[in-house]
Amino acid sequence: MPRIHLVSNLPGVNALGDHLRAAGLGPTSARSADALLVLIDRPLDHVEQELLDRARQSVPVLLAGPTVRSLSPDSPLIDASGLTPGRVTPPYDLPLIPGPDGAAVAARLGDFRPRESWVVPEKVAEDVERLLMVRHEMGEHPICTWRPSTGLGIFTLGAGEELLADPRYQRLVGRWLRHALGVTDAGPVKVGLIGAPDVFGVHIDAVDAVEGLELAALCDGGMARPPGQDTDRPGRRVDDPDDLVNDPELNLVIVATPTHTHVEWARRALEAGKQVVVHAPMCLSTHEVDELTELAQSRSLLLAVYPDGRDDPGHRAMRTAVHRGDVGEVMWIDVFSGGLRRPAGTWHDDERISGGLIFDRGAVQLGRVLDLVDDQVEWVSAFGHKRVWHHVTNADHARVLLHFAGGCEAQVTISDVSAAARPGTQVLGSNGSLLARDARDARDARDARDGHGGAPRSPRLLAHDGTRTALPTGPHDATRFHRELADCLVAGWPLAEHQPEDARRLVAVLEAARRSAAAGGAQMAPG
Repeated sequence: MPRIHLVSNLPGVNALGDHLRAAGLGPTSARSADALLVLIDRPLDHVEQELLDRARQSVPVLLAGPTVRSLSPDSPLIDASGLTPGRVTPPYDLPLIPGPDGAAVAARLGDFRPRESWVVPEKVAEDVERLLMVRHEMGEHPICTWRPSTGLGIFTLGAGEELLADPRYQRLVGRWLRHALGVTDAGPVKVGLIGAPDVFGVHIDAVDAVEGLELAALCDGGMARPPGQDTDRPGRRVDDPDDLVNDPELNLVIVATPTHTHVEWARRALEAGKQVVVHAPMCLSTHEVDELTELAQSRSLLLAVYPDGRDDPGHRAMRTAVHRGDVGEVMWIDVFSGGLRRPAGTWHDDERISGGLIFDRGAVQLGRVLDLVDDQVEWVSAFGHKRVWHHVTNADHARVLLHFAGGCEAQVTISDVSAAARPGTQVLGSNGSLLARDARDARDARDARDGHGGAPRSPRLLAHDGTRTALPTGPHDATRFHRELADCLVAGWPLAEHQPEDARRLVAVLEAARRSAAAGGAQMAPG
């Protein structure tokens, strides 16, 4: 694998270095490096000539972040790069777009709109490869380049600590490095999908849309499809799920079956030598998670969990605000999900199959809570009511209370009998609160299920000084996980999230909640 030498004095650059190291791109010494990556916000002085000498020795030299702004206009590096930087704009949110030479660098980029100051070039030499561009003031301007004739590249993005820690930016830097080194992606991964039609639709659409993934086989086990579901899907139909997991043409199996069978089909796929993704929650017990994790590790195979609901733009905006410290120290989180609805009587409403109301519907909300609070859960208390809907075995209404080691508490309520409640999330902190409400109220729940309800409102930040701020949210990114998955499988980039240890933390809380509800709300420590 190629090795890079990273030269930087920027705070937060360690996150970038760790990501490149995990992708097999470093670090090593300057003399033994296959490429040099420089992010410096001060004059380079004598270092400039050393870098130019290395470039002349056919070792790519890539200047990123504020480096080019720190060079004098007559720097030999500016001349060798073929890009003459011009004025610097104020910070803008601008989408990155592929340049005429940047298809490989921008692969699986998605909608990435970093907020930074932009360097508008005055001049670009004809032999400079334009890899990434931005549209600004009626023109398109290169921000990421590579000049093969001199071995120099420039990426003017990446001056801020927040952006340096963004996995999307880190992967772009890695792809830029690989482009300069002539390293290409592996071929497309052939995917087999096994599951329930009402669950695996999200995977079918995403796999079909993501470069590097190819849906080759699909098995629904003969389960009934929801009315109106499209049957003209890519990939051949397989009647027996055992045939699918043992298909030698498949590289990856996505398990989106009813929850109580996750462990069975994930185990069979791993034993057949497949990479595996399991729809959340991964299993019904931590013992099963541990079993699958050990099996995957023993065979050096990927085991990941699809984080259902974690890519919701409102949640991601709240997560960014919490981790940025906008509300100070988080003290209390309150989540309500549901309304008044008669359960349809599918497998989701069968406690033996889905794990119950808390496992089936609470997993998304509890997963979001754990995503907001990076702390150990000391105990869980849960209680369920069965009073109204007797044609199904799931509870009608359930409440789960989490107590974290640092003192923060969180309550998640899931209900099918609450006509007056307005679903939403509140985060209370020492400096302010976050509030996210659905645009619809409980009276519109029926229309929402039919596809006529409103979209969730942007979360609000309510500071203690009285100011109210709407958090910026982008469009729903339905392929984010699958793009990261493809990057991992065809390019070797590490999955930033979605690891078995994250899945185990959620399952441990769900399992403790189930035991607590059975014991009438007693406090239970997650295993």
